[in-house]
Amino acid sequence: MPEHQLVNGSVLDRSGSLIGTVTRVNPLAGGDFSLVVQSVGDGQAGAEVTIDNTQIKGIDAERKTVTLDVDRQQLMSNAGKTIQLVEERLVVNRRRVKVGEVSVRRVVETEVIEVPIRREKLVVEKIGEGEPIVEVKLGEPRLLGNALSFDSGAGAGFSSGIESSTHDLTAIGNLSTIRDAVNFLEAAKTLDDHCEKIRVYIFLKQKTGLKATVHQFESSETAVQVLLGLEMTLLKRCSNVRLELFLKDAAMLQTYQNWFAQYGSPTTP
Repeated sequence: MPEHQLVNGSVLDRSGSLIGTVTRVNPLAGGDFSLVVQSVGDGQAGAEVTIDNTQIKGIDAERKTVTLDVDRQQLMSNAGKTIQLVEERLVVNRRRVKVGEVSVRRVVETEVIEVPIRREKLVVEKIGEGEPIVEVKLGEPRLLGNALSFDSGAGAGFSSGIESSTHDLTAIGNLSTIRDAVNFLEAAKTLDDHCEKIRVYIFLKQKTGLKATVHQFESSETAVQVLLGLEMTLLKRCSNVRLELFLKDAAMLQTYQNWFAQYGSPTTP
């Protein structure tokens, strides 16, 4: 009979008196096992006692009973007793041993290094006037082409005299300020995927003597960086801005024209 089937079985002493009921079976090494029995009667009801398999005299599988080779009184004398477990403890003796000395101190050293810094910038100014019209720092992201015109003659529909060399796939928009042009270029996130180059006309107020500046870029990121710099220089001189987008795909022409309608100004120079 498998040991686990003894659970809930009756346990009898050598005289046939009922000791209690098996609550669990604990397997041991070498195939041995022990029974945990909950006793009944004689004022010790509910007490648990552990019975080794060497104390078992016989097992009746049909009646599900276990007969022991000990008396009930002898067995129950150990019921409820506990065995204190003793563990080994490692005690380490420690003592301080001086093996040497070290010194820690803070040292502050001061070095004077003279490095000349040279910066270059491009200054465009009208002869006879002290204040520059345009300043562009060299060595920073800057425009890939810059043309200035002092012409006052007619040209391609512009009273400023600046010609616009556009082609069939050019989206054109007129904006009120340089900031509007920056906002448009930042909003058009996929512009570089559909545009070959960007041309910016910044039209100036007539009192400056200069009609407009023309700038050409190969990416919207460069255009935004340069226009932000020009905005500070030309803040009070700009009358309006014209953007020309040289597109690669004819299908995007109407899309950018619709965007210009949202950002743009209806007035033209």
